[in-house]
Amino acid sequence: MPTFDTPEPISATVDIVFGDIWFIAGDRADTVVEVRPVDPSREVDVEAAEQATIEFADGRLLVAHPKLRTAFTTKYGSVKVLVELPTGSDVQGDTEEGEYLIKGAVGSCRLRNAIGDIRVGQATGVRLRTAGGKVIVDHVTGQADVSGNGDIRIRRIDGGAVVENAGGDSWIGEVAGDLLATSTEGDITVEVAHAAISAGTANGHVRVGEIGSGTADLYAAIGKLEVGIPQDTDIRLDAPTSPGYGRAHPTFTRRA
Repeated sequence: MPTFDTPEPISATVDIVFGDIWFIAGDRADTVVEVRPVDPSREVDVEAAEQATIEFADGRLLVAHPKLRTAFTTKYGSVKVLVELPTGSDVQGDTEEGEYLIKGAVGSCRLRNAIGDIRVGQATGVRLRTAGGKVIVDHVTGQADVSGNGDIRIRRIDGGAVVENAGGDSWIGEVAGDLLATSTEGDITVEVAHAAISAGTANGHVRVGEIGSGTADLYAAIGKLEVGIPQDTDIRLDAPTSPGYGRAHPTFTRRA
């Protein structure tokens, strides 16, 4: 396995055709890279692992596959890429079909795939894109930009966020900055929003457990809206409905 001396955080990029990508960040002074076939008994997987290139210079790591005219071919194999690197390193990944696992605390985290789940532990900022898979993030200490087509779960965001979901439920535990959350098909749930929030879904429910000092702009074409408002907060309710689609029936409940 190639090993590089990296006493400081680095910038690591993995750009492959098919396969899973793991970045494992920890308290270490080196970077270790492993590329192996998903199925060692499958010839195309073995060839894909052998064709991968690994380059490191000036604090930048690149693991790459030769690009094809089209990635959607059964004649190309799948690999597993594992990169163990120092805490705080920036990571970037691109694969057509494969899952991501980011463990430990990384810096900037930019990941894209067409199919596959994305799991991130902690990052200073994220830009995540998937056309088909779950997105699970524990903690973002800065800004979050997430676009998916499946369930999205983010426990905590210390900055602002944009979360777009084409088909699945979106859940955010706590967000400190402004939040824009949209969904074509699915519920949107935000437990605590400290700043302004704009959340809307074409088909689903929108629930905000607690809002802070910012405005709350919530929309559901077909579904319910629920928002927790702190005591002694002034409220202005604007709840229009489209002709022929029923009426709005606001209900206010005081919690103990």
